[in-house]
Amino acid sequence: MTNSAWPDFNVAQWPGTKRTLHMYTQMLGKLRLALSPFQPNWMFTPLYFNARGLTTGFIPWQWSSIEGTLDVLDSKITLAQSDGRAAEIALLPARKVAEVFADVTGALEQLGIDCYISPIPQEVPDTTPFNEDRRANEYDPEAVVRWFTAFTAANAVLETCRSHFFGRSGIQFWWGAFDVSLMFFSGKHVAPPTDRGYLMKYDLDAELMNVGLFAGDEKTPPFFYGYIFPQPDDARNLAVKPAEASWSTQLSEWVLPYDAVRSTRDPAAMLTAFVDSIYEHCFDAAGWNRDALTYAVPHRARDARVENRAGRRQESDKEP
Repeated sequence: MTNSAWPDFNVAQWPGTKRTLHMYTQMLGKLRLALSPFQPNWMFTPLYFNARGLTTGFIPWQWSSIEGTLDVLDSKITLAQSDGRAAEIALLPARKVAEVFADVTGALEQLGIDCYISPIPQEVPDTTPFNEDRRANEYDPEAVVRWFTAFTAANAVLETCRSHFFGRSGIQFWWGAFDVSLMFFSGKHVAPPTDRGYLMKYDLDAELMNVGLFAGDEKTPPFFYGYIFPQPDDARNLAVKPAEASWSTQLSEWVLPYDAVRSTRDPAAMLTAFVDSIYEHCFDAAGWNRDALTYAVPHRARDARVENRAGRRQESDKEP
């Protein structure tokens, strides 16, 4: 059984389009990186999902703001400023990366946004600069929508998983690795690793849990991942649900195949079980303070109305 909200989006079926899409997300990510004030753990850099694709969200510009959006339903990039001006960049028919990058930088100039966007792709094997990438490109909008649908479903489940955590948390799309992740921070500083480069120096300087969905590549099907930093002792031998999850020695993370989730009767329940089991290890194996980091979700009026209606139905079902 499969669920239409969790479609098959294996990158092996659309590698050219995925590469093109990845470069477009990097252009918007680099715009946010260039203009946003610094925040801990690179939280000023990711993109976010909305109802039509990906957005930078609010980016301050002098005393106004700008927002960049990748609309996967209409296959376009929109740059909008808070004074009402906007520019649209069409992505179809399929265009060269250099052409789209020229349109993005030209639109920013037209809107009066004076900033430098680095043209060098990040965290990918091919670092051909955007402005020099004149190869013929593929862009299959149906494949992009399948990816968007799957990531939206995962995002919705991860959003629900945040409810009972009292510390700092966030869901973000990391345009470097092309993954969506839910991160919990305990609030404690830790010494970052000294052998993993500049990015990790400011990424892994806090006690955290990270669970997300990685899109994969031509050789690797998509999978959910999870880890705790610093890594608990004997992490590889800690039990993680569901049964389809396992420890990856190569990644030093827990992994759960996306296909296992999409093929089950209740994908949301399986993904939630994966997140919850890693979350529990934060409090037992990693020693986080459960009392300090647990949030009691308040009762909402909407929930009360549902319960009242259910109660009235139960009353009416009783025999006189």
